[in-house]
Amino acid sequence: MSDHSSTGPSTCRLCGGSHPESLGAIPDGDFFAGRVLPTAIPGGELWRCVECESLFRHPILTADEYRRLYETGAAEQWSGDETRLDLEVVRSVALGSPGAKRVLDVGCGSGDFLASLPATFERFGIEPSSGAGALAAQRGIHIAAPTLEELPAEARFDVITVIDVIEHIPEPAPFLAKAIAHLAPGGVVVVSTGSPQVPVWQGVYGAHFWYCSFPEHISFPSRQFYERSARNNGAQVAAVTVTRYRDIPIWKAAVLWLIQLVYWASPQLLDWVGRGIDASRRAPTPRRQHFSPGIGGVFSDHWVVVIRRDG
Repeated sequence: MSDHSSTGPSTCRLCGGSHPESLGAIPDGDFFAGRVLPTAIPGGELWRCVECESLFRHPILTADEYRRLYETGAAEQWSGDETRLDLEVVRSVALGSPGAKRVLDVGCGSGDFLASLPATFERFGIEPSSGAGALAAQRGIHIAAPTLEELPAEARFDVITVIDVIEHIPEPAPFLAKAIAHLAPGGVVVVSTGSPQVPVWQGVYGAHFWYCSFPEHISFPSRQFYERSARNNGAQVAAVTVTRYRDIPIWKAAVLWLIQLVYWASPQLLDWVGRGIDASRRAPTPRRQHFSPGIGGVFSDHWVVVIRRDG
């Protein structure tokens, strides 16, 4: 693993702004891309950029270390979820794009989202996991490349979807620039991810908010970041829709909110409960030692950002 010193960052990893401020330590994690790790990944700290208002984890692993972890991840980890509200918004943008023919899903997983689109679309995917990519290919989805960087420079698409991906990217600015560069004139990049600007995250739970608890989640761009990146690459933010992750019953929201409170007050207590549950059901080894509060649907903490390239 890379060096995880306690020295804070001198600049924002997303915009280069100076003097980011710490929002506290993120607990360690040992569950990554659907697999239990033999050694936990240090959580580092959650940092806030005072200039662009983005959040980011620091320190993080190297690009090679992340790639190896994703390549060996569970094939079914990135399967879709029909209860997700953000996917309804993303799908409506794709279907509402006049004349759209070619769709690229960056981080397509096993292809669930692309498979939900009409067959009139030419469907392409970017997927680093060989197992997930193979499942997508079996559904008629063309895997164009394992990463956006390896996509042929001349490739152009009418719609590029980036669902649950940008929070995994160490350097979102060049990543987003590459995505915009692969748009046909008038095309759209549609980003679905957590919103770091919801008051409940920065103002209440900080580094113990559920969305930043996963070791894969390292970058949380703000609206200002998207607007600046779009302008710098001949595009503009056309729409931002704030939504909950999924629709859940009130009783379930109350239970999940309680889990968030436990994690905020004492991550170690949540770990203790999780280990006890795993032991009682005789979960296969290796067993997790650190647990994250997966509570999507409790708060309106997701957004769908639509970036349109100038025609």
